[in-house]
Amino acid sequence: MGLPWPFAHRRTLAAAQAPGQVGSGCSRALFGQPLAALCGEDGSLPRPIQEMLAVLHKEGPSTEGIFRRAAGRTEFRELREALDHGADVDLGSQPALLLAVILKDFLRSIPAKLLVTDLYEDWMAAMQKSGKEEKVEELKAVAEKLPGANLVLLKRLLALLQHIGHNASSSRMTASNLAICLGPNLLSPPNEDVLPLEAMLAVTEKVRCTEQPAAALPAHPSLAAQRSLAASSLERMLVNVLVAFLIENCGDIFVEEMAGRSCPSAGESAAPMDRATGMRRN
Repeated sequence: MGLPWPFAHRRTLAAAQAPGQVGSGCSRALFGQPLAALCGEDGSLPRPIQEMLAVLHKEGPSTEGIFRRAAGRTEFRELREALDHGADVDLGSQPALLLAVILKDFLRSIPAKLLVTDLYEDWMAAMQKSGKEEKVEELKAVAEKLPGANLVLLKRLLALLQHIGHNASSSRMTASNLAICLGPNLLSPPNEDVLPLEAMLAVTEKVRCTEQPAAALPAHPSLAAQRSLAASSLERMLVNVLVAFLIENCGDIFVEEMAGRSCPSAGESAAPMDRATGMRRN
């Protein structure tokens, strides 16, 4: 089955001579892959991600509701499919809202999330520090534990979000708003996928019964289920608080890389990475 119009697959001569290499610069699907496997030998991010970040840096601050507003389902599906097949797409001609939704979906699809689920407790512990400076120092230490590719993208993403937040008068998106929209895509607690069955059923039943008469509503879920739901909600809120802090203070956390600039250009990347380990090489 061919790729949907207008995202036609266009191979360069070099790509045609290298089986499996496609217009996006990726030799595999873009979504749902370990980030390190998608990066170049020099540690650079996948070209479509670089281009999306660059376009959103330019258009995001003036786009009201960026990262909050939805895009058309058909447009989203077709662009996602094209990128996942390596089509050579002119991302600069795509609407900023659509690119923001695609980027969110890419972040959501990263195995173990960008901030790494196994580091959830470390991130939360850092946020428990009493003062801002202490938080910043602890968050620096946690960030250093991230795989190199994750750290590269995190710096680029935070710079973009801070840039948009600084233009909240036009984007209508503060750091807190952006964190609410993106937080769940960046970090999940380790036990998110093992929420007790009764709690999950309670959520489903609550949604299903919202339009039923009061007399038809089911009995309240058990205390254990209510506690599980409350804990899950609290964990999501804590992640959002963490992400908002990272956005607002990314210049202090990554001072060497981000001093004097709000967002690196699309062609820049951090230190090269060892593709076998996913860690940065100094």
